[in-house]
Amino acid sequence: MQKQLVSVIIPCYNQGIYLEKAIESILSQSYRNFEIIVVDDGSTDQTKEVAQKYPLVKYVYQSNQGVSAARNIGIKNSTGELVVFLDADDWLLPDALFININYLIQNPEAAFVSGAHELFYQPENKSWLIQKEVTENHYCNLLQGNYMGLPAVGMYQRWVLNEFQFDTNLHYCEDYDLCLQIVRKYPVVHHTAPVAVYNFHEDSVSSNHVEMLKYALLVLNKQKSIVLNEPEEACLQKGLNNWKVYYSEKIYNKLLYQLYDLNLQVDKEGLEALKENDQELYFKFIAENKFNDNVDIITGA
Repeated sequence: MQKQLVSVIIPCYNQGIYLEKAIESILSQSYRNFEIIVVDDGSTDQTKEVAQKYPLVKYVYQSNQGVSAARNIGIKNSTGELVVFLDADDWLLPDALFININYLIQNPEAAFVSGAHELFYQPENKSWLIQKEVTENHYCNLLQGNYMGLPAVGMYQRWVLNEFQFDTNLHYCEDYDLCLQIVRKYPVVHHTAPVAVYNFHEDSVSSNHVEMLKYALLVLNKQKSIVLNEPEEACLQKGLNNWKVYYSEKIYNKLLYQLYDLNLQVDKEGLEALKENDQELYFKFIAENKFNDNVDIITGA
């Protein structure tokens, strides 16, 4: 088991402040046969200095092309039979590699294995364990929502990444898109042991609810030509609705916060997204606005 090399790829764009903890979480792994590749996606902060402090880190630089391109470059510059994608602001739990590699040894036909994660909510210094049991029909389950949650919970076989890589046209939900492509064709394994920590902070990509909703729906709509039967079609439609409900609620709450803060402007893009995806919440917000003197969101006065 210790003979299999695991390549941990860390794309980083101006997240040098978090990078050290991500690297240290790999160096602290109970499974010791790994390599670390940091792909600097055109950062202007201390990313290079942090990465080059560690002799075991292979530092790769590219002009800013986005996280998908950075991960793809990381794949090309790695040599492991197994691959993990760790975002620079997240970290692995100490037994992450050991747990996931054992599942792949037990299931050698699987294209990847994924596990549970902890959600660390930085603004309040709180953590929650996020687990979802999925033992069969992974494609339909993934259509209904991204049960993986973040890239770092997965460990991929090299051979599947020779066939599928990240879509560089996607600026959000690119990992969701990749997993849907893989699960459509190959068996995978998911378990409920926590292996990674998702660090949610004010600069997190997923805090941009409008863009997350836009790209989640885009990724799922790509599956319309791929679903094969009525049950899969039903899962796809449920997934589209689930994303609309999930992010519309978040957009609505953010708009309310903006509405009642005299120092903030109401996000017009958020309002348009709400209008397009959840008419009930949209008109609820419009009604709320009538009782507020902060801003007339209809006339802009």
